[in-house]
Amino acid sequence: MEPKYQHCNIYELIEDKQFVAWVLKGSKNQEWENFVKENPGMNDKIRRAREIILLLRDSYDVLDENSVIDMWRNVERFNYRYKIKNRSIRFRRALSLAASVLLVLSVGVIGSLYLANNKENNYQFVAKNISEKDDEAKVFLPNGKEVKINEDNSTISVNNNNKLVINNQEITDITDKETEKKGEVRMNEVVIPYGNKSEIILADGTKVWLNAGSRLAFPTKFTGEKREVFLEGEACFKVTKNEHQPFVVKASDVAIKVFGTHFNISAYPSDPNIETVLLEGSISLTNKKTLGLGKNEIMLKPNQRAVYEKEHKEVVVSDESNADIYIAWTEGWLQFSKESLKSVFTKLERFYNIEVILPENFPSSELITGKLDLKNSLEDVLVALSDVAKIEYRISNNKIYVDKKMNLMNRR
Repeated sequence: MEPKYQHCNIYELIEDKQFVAWVLKGSKNQEWENFVKENPGMNDKIRRAREIILLLRDSYDVLDENSVIDMWRNVERFNYRYKIKNRSIRFRRALSLAASVLLVLSVGVIGSLYLANNKENNYQFVAKNISEKDDEAKVFLPNGKEVKINEDNSTISVNNNNKLVINNQEITDITDKETEKKGEVRMNEVVIPYGNKSEIILADGTKVWLNAGSRLAFPTKFTGEKREVFLEGEACFKVTKNEHQPFVVKASDVAIKVFGTHFNISAYPSDPNIETVLLEGSISLTNKKTLGLGKNEIMLKPNQRAVYEKEHKEVVVSDESNADIYIAWTEGWLQFSKESLKSVFTKLERFYNIEVILPENFPSSELITGKLDLKNSLEDVLVALSDVAKIEYRISNNKIYVDKKMNLMNRR
């Protein structure tokens, strides 16, 4: 056994994977028993650390070493937030605190989304992160196959024979017999690079418009109690109604539950917010609170917009009299109302796969209103935008250098 354990305190033992593995699974049992005999001064610390680990395990009967350590760290963060910083408190007080926190965890007020989001919301895409260098849309199948899509705009679906159909052409059989035998649900992944977009028809007839720089994971067939998909980026959903099998979209820290409705969600990893706009029907938006301790659930009505602030884990809901502008991109338009120039440039970067470079003193928070036809060339769009926003620009390969007209005049 490593000498370092002779100097560990209770908290260091709880955060050590080998120690936790011994307590949970009996890993290296003989070595640890010898260590306990040879170091009687550590007996009390080991006993106390074991009690806390077992308490964590008993609250959730399927915890491994990593889950126990993560849960303990979450409790520690909770303690710190409430000014419980004194490491010299008696063990009974510490254990009582952990037990009280875990009791609340077990009834779902604290930590319900800690486990749920880490095991469910945070789907791990097989495809690599999208970069500006990617120029082909792709479909990654559960059997490991990769299908490339040459067109900038595509339509993807799965027919009744489990054949992947791209732009009305049957491509391949995506039946995964081994997975079906085991009753597992494995995902297909559609990856749309910057400069492209796609329309996807899911097995239940739900239509999904996937915007540039986005990824969607979905099963070949929907089984079980809910229809679940995972999104990174922006998509517009028109969901087929099924009261007995609700449709759930999970995007980072947010889950949206619907029965049949029309809505748009923008959840790009690089954006500070996740935005959802409801056009028809009703949806519930669930997000985790600060530190992942607990959850909020908010109901949205048609023509409402919910903005989830990732940093503060808060949701702000507002009425939108013209909600259609948020799905104008599905028809090839970028429509904006009192939107910051920086936000508009970010959307143009994704759609045209370009990089917009602004000077340090550029007033990027300035709000503008307008409508751009994305079916036009980049040059035409920039000409139109320059009239609305009073900007000058220069194109160099895929980089656009922008400045305000008045700034140029002032320099003269």
